[in-house]
Amino acid sequence: MPQLTSWLTGDDKLAAELGGSPDRLQAIANKVVQLRRALKQVIGVPDYEVYLARHKVIHPDVPPMGEAEFFRFAIDRRYGKPGIRCC
Repeated sequence: MPQLTSWLTGDDKLAAELGGSPDRLQAIANKVVQLRRALKQVIGVPDYEVYLARHKVIHPDVPPMGEAEFFRFAIDRRYGKPGIRCC
């Protein structure tokens, strides 16, 4: 079964199997990626790729956090404030 990640590679064989052009499949895959990113922003999930790009510009000599460490840091920063309740 074809997967979305295959569309991002521009697999012409996959496009033929699905009956579409590689450009059309690429456009659909790009829209799905954009929609996923937007939904993550709406619900407040931090974006690791954005962190990596920003970290590379601001702190090029310091190694970035790993993905698990980044998400733990983001959760602690958001919910680890004493005296603040979410509900």
